[in-house]
Amino acid sequence: MSAERAEARYRRVGWTILLAGVVTLLAWIAITIDADSLKRPRGSGPVVPGFAKTVANATLIVIQTRDATYRIARTDRGWALRDKGNYPVRRERLNQFAQGIAGLQYVRPMTRDFAKLDRLGLGDPAKGGEGVLVQVQNAQGAFLANLVLGIEPRGVYVRDPTKAQTWAVKGDLPPLKDPAAWLDLAPIAVDKTRIARVDVAPQSGPAFAVVRDEIGARDFHLAKPFDRYLVLTPAGVNAVGESIALLAPVDVAGAPAIGGVARARTIARTFDGLVIESELYEDRGRRWLKLVARGETPAAAAEAQAINVRAAAWAYGLSEADFRDFAPPLALVARSPTAPIGAAPAPPAPPSAVASPAP
Repeated sequence: MSAERAEARYRRVGWTILLAGVVTLLAWIAITIDADSLKRPRGSGPVVPGFAKTVANATLIVIQTRDATYRIARTDRGWALRDKGNYPVRRERLNQFAQGIAGLQYVRPMTRDFAKLDRLGLGDPAKGGEGVLVQVQNAQGAFLANLVLGIEPRGVYVRDPTKAQTWAVKGDLPPLKDPAAWLDLAPIAVDKTRIARVDVAPQSGPAFAVVRDEIGARDFHLAKPFDRYLVLTPAGVNAVGESIALLAPVDVAGAPAIGGVARARTIARTFDGLVIESELYEDRGRRWLKLVARGETPAAAAEAQAINVRAAAWAYGLSEADFRDFAPPLALVARSPTAPIGAAPAPPAPPSAVASPAP
């Protein structure tokens, strides 16, 4: 019996040691693991509760991606993109953003592994990750929303910037990575059929003009003294004539920020008296256009004033194709009837001051 009692005593000691080990392990877990991570993840309801109401107090929106950070601020004149000289943002895009954040709803929890965040597009953008950090603040600097979004073809995902827990969510968000998507970059709206004449002073070669004989005429043609030149393609001449109407900027900056000597100039005139003067610049490898309007009739003068209020304070970034179509050298549009067939156009002259085209 003494052997049996000894064996029982050893078993009790073993269980006591095992229990002590378990208690010690649980204590270590309680100390070293964030208590919030032990809670059952919330898997339903809005991602940002009450945002539809609190957004009325917002004064600043910060969007950070891997490539850039931009800020949209409430100003005395409304919401504007601070990093583009306080250029006004589109009201409808601002509403889409507010409704999109307010409408985000949890669907299910996803990974909690920091190493897997980029699989859902939720990597830290400050460290080169694919996530989009979205922060909305009030006047006191308090966050009304603070989250990282992963907008992927297979779904939308979200996480708190300070945590690894990720979620699949449902909702409808506008594009966030491109700041230009917030802006109405079209400085003017002129029907191309109104344009009667465009005078061009290109960077190199002689000044010339393209004209349309009457309202409703389909094509432009070269004005004197180049009216006998052989047009390379009618589309090339029309591109010059219609360039101001088809203007589609890709960027914007405050006009004073873009300096140097104008590379080219144009003057576009409509049949009803609107005149739009444009100057083209190259600055730090980018292409820019500045414009100002005037009117030769009372109605056109009112239209010109509205254009200037909207556009005169800004320089508009152009694509390479638009920059080329605005004021190409004459040699790229037509050739002299005496030039040998197949002769290559002369190379552009070195950059220099460009004279304004004659009215």
